[in-house]
Amino acid sequence: MAYEDSRRTADPTADQEELIRRRAVRGAVGGGIIGTVAPVALTASYFPREAIELLWRFEWSWGLGGLVVLACGALGTWSGVRAGRINGVREVALEPGETVLSAYAVRPPVVDGRPTKPTDTARFELRVTDRSLQLWDGPDRLWRHPWPGVRLTTVDDSLLLVQHGDRTIAELLPASSGVIGAWDALLLGAQRLRARSR
Repeated sequence: MAYEDSRRTADPTADQEELIRRRAVRGAVGGGIIGTVAPVALTASYFPREAIELLWRFEWSWGLGGLVVLACGALGTWSGVRAGRINGVREVALEPGETVLSAYAVRPPVVDGRPTKPTDTARFELRVTDRSLQLWDGPDRLWRHPWPGVRLTTVDDSLLLVQHGDRTIAELLPASSGVIGAWDALLLGAQRLRARSR
C-alpha cells in the first residue's frame, strides 16, 4: 500500500518535548506498576493454594519469584515508556484546539508488498479528531485529511476504504476481524463531522 501525503511530524518545540517526556514518564510508572503486580496477581489467581504454600517453604522459590517480578516490572516499564512517548508525539501533533474524538486499532491489508498480520494492529491507529482523520504508524503520522474532503465506505462490512476526492488513500481492516458492524460508529461519526465542517 502506498501512502499518500506520508510525512513525519515536525520536530517538537521545547514545550512539546517536555509534554512528550512527561507522557513517557507517566507510561513508565504505570507500566512498571502493572508489570510488577501482574505476575503476583496471576500467581494468586491461577495457581492452586496448595502449590503456592509448598513454594513458600523453599528458599529458592523466593529468589526465582523475585527475578520474575523484576523482569516483568522492567518489561512493563520499557513498554510503558514506549507507549507514553508515542502518545505524547501524537498529542503534540494536534493543531491548537483540535480534539481527539476516538481512535481505532487498524491494519492495512498490505504494507510494502507484503500482507499484514492481525498483530500489526498494535502498530497502526486511525485517529478521528473534530477536524480531520489521521493514520499513524507508531510515532509517524502517515497522513492527515480534513473532514470536508474525506469519504468513508466499507466493503463486506470489514474493509474500510478512505477516499479523498476521487482517489482511495487507504484500505484498512479493523483490529477485531469478524466483528459485524465494526465500522458503524466511525461511519456515522464521519457523516456528522463532514456535515458540521461544511
